[in-house]
This record gives sequence, C-alpha cells and structure tokens, in this order.
Amino acid sequence: MIDISLDDFIALPVADKLPFIKDYAILYAQQFQRSQLDEYCKLADAARKIHKNPDGATMMEGLLTHRAALNFFAQPSSRTFLSFNTAQTFLGMKRMSVRDVKISSISKGESLMDSVRTFISYVDMVVMRHADEHAGAIAFWTSMKAHRRLNINGIERPIPIISGGSGTKQHPTQALLDIYTLEKSLETVGGIDKKKIMLVGDLKRGRTVRSLSYLMKNYKDVELYFAAPEEYQMEEDILEFLDNHKIPHQKVGHMADAIDEVDAIYMTRIQDEWDEGAKKDGHVKVNENFIFKEEYLKKMKAHCCLMHPLPKRDEIEESVDYVNDPRVVYWRQERNGMWMRVAIIAKIFNVDKMILAATDSWS
Repeated sequence: MIDISLDDFIALPVADKLPFIKDYAILYAQQFQRSQLDEYCKLADAARKIHKNPDGATMMEGLLTHRAALNFFAQPSSRTFLSFNTAQTFLGMKRMSVRDVKISSISKGESLMDSVRTFISYVDMVVMRHADEHAGAIAFWTSMKAHRRLNINGIERPIPIISGGSGTKQHPTQALLDIYTLEKSLETVGGIDKKKIMLVGDLKRGRTVRSLSYLMKNYKDVELYFAAPEEYQMEEDILEFLDNHKIPHQKVGHMADAIDEVDAIYMTRIQDEWDEGAKKDGHVKVNENFIFKEEYLKKMKAHCCLMHPLPKRDEIEESVDYVNDPRVVYWRQERNGMWMRVAIIAKIFNVDKMILAATDSWS
C-alpha cells in the first residue's frame, strides 16, 4: 500500500505525505479540513450527551468490544494518556499500555520499526507519544508495509496509528480538542471565524500551539498574536505557513498589551525538558511579561476564554484556578480532550454514524 522507502517517506514534506496517510492514521494537524473539524466537534458533542444516560453509555460500550488498543507512550503524559485510555473504555475497547521503554525490547536495541511491527500483531490501534518527531511517520510506514490488515465495513485497512505527540512539532489530537474547546467557548459569538487568538509562552517548542496554528487555515479571518520572549518565539516554518494561507499574525512583547483585543488566550509553559541538563538544574522561570495574572481577568472580553494544554507551572497565577469565572476553561478543556478522543476513535473504526444516530434517543 506504500511503495517508497522509509527514508524517502520521511524526507517528503508533510503535504506530500498526506495522500499516503488519507484517513488511515492521525499524524499531522495539516491533514484536517474544515468539514472534518466540524464533524469531529459534532461527534464529540453527541458522545458526551449519549454517555450521560446509563443506557446510552451501555450502547457506546458495545461498539468496539472486539477491538484492542495499545497506548505506547515513550514520553511522560497524564492527560493525553488518560483521555485516550478513558475514551477507549467508553467505546468498550480492550486496552494495553507501554509507558516505560526501559522494560520493553527497545532497551535492548530493538528498532522502532520492529517494536511497532510487534505491537500491531496484537492490537487494532496504536496511540503513541515519542520524542522523535519522525516516530509517527515511522510507525505509519511500518503499519502500511506489514501484512496484517483490519476489515472495517468491508474495506481492508492498515492498523491505525494515532500520534499523541511527536517531538516538538506535532500534537494533532490536542489541536482537535483545542478546536472543540474554542468552538464551544465562542459559540455565542459565532465560533472561531473572525476571532483573534493570542498564543503565549514557549511557542518555539510547543507542539500544541504549533499544531493549533496549522488548523487556523480552516477558519475565516482569524488573526494570531504571538506573545513570547524572542528566544521562544514561533519558528519560521509556522510563520511561512500562515503567510502562505494569508493568516495575519503579529508578535507581542507583553501579553497585557493585547489582552483586551483578543477573543482567546492560550497559555503554555516553558518546554525546558528539551534543554540539556534541565532535570539537574530545575525548570526555567517564566518571564514576568508572559504570566497571566488574576487582575487580567478584568481586561478580558466578556466572551474571551483562557486556555492551557496543561501541565502548567508558574505561567498562570495559582489564584486564577479558583476564581468563579466561566472564561477560565482549561480544566474544561482537559475533559473536552476525552470526548474528542472518543470521536477520533469512533471515526477511525467507522462507528461514528451509530453514535450520531443515537443522539435523539439518549440526549
């Protein structure tokens, strides 16, 4: 199903990889179009409503009882791992996990290709997080080359690979749940179209903000503000992508200067786990200009939402966690991730229509 070498596949620009990937895997934020994003949001909403009813929850749990998933996380994770694991539970999947490569054959020198080939002998889906930005592409190529196939509604398909974060470049499923959060937070003012969004923190190495930036090509008249110290500013590949898609963007030297202008604020921490010696020396203290303070809530628009992919450290004042302000949505954003990942898995295995059809019965 794929007739080029691994090296040649990895060397392809993302746009040239997409015809191979189709809907067999989720590896890159660039692979989604507006219609797909709208469908994912609608499906996540449907799953959320159905699951509130015990009979609806039981129906959902029967959809994928014959399928098994592996959550292969070679990097630390709380939210992504737990939300995928919970989503798989809600859909009735059997679950396995590898969370420490020291206890896998990778520690013996086994290649990632051979590890993935082993994994897909036992399971019907692999969710993976890895420090190597090419890990998802390697796993996908391996799955395409392997003999094992799934029959989904009469169509032979490779074992699906879903990226739960790859290097510093890509976190596509986080971007999907961020779109879902933005749409729900801004639904009273027309959704994401024509909105200004400020991204704050380590934009250079933040795979969440990079992935979300890619998805902005699907929305009308969006403008991005990049609030970060110069050493953590957004990299040229994203800026070039935005320019090519005629998406306005500007740098902000102090986040307070733009708070009253924007419709959403997306905070991130400094990604110092990528720095040499980070664990020995402790984490980098965030620049004062890029800390969200409780007093800033007074400057925000009435509909503006405050987001964070988590984990967070000192980039948001702790008191903000406990204010009674519906615009602080990052804990809601976390739970949205679980429902979006239900939607992702349901579409992969083509049971999404069953969930949508049941909405009237159990909503």
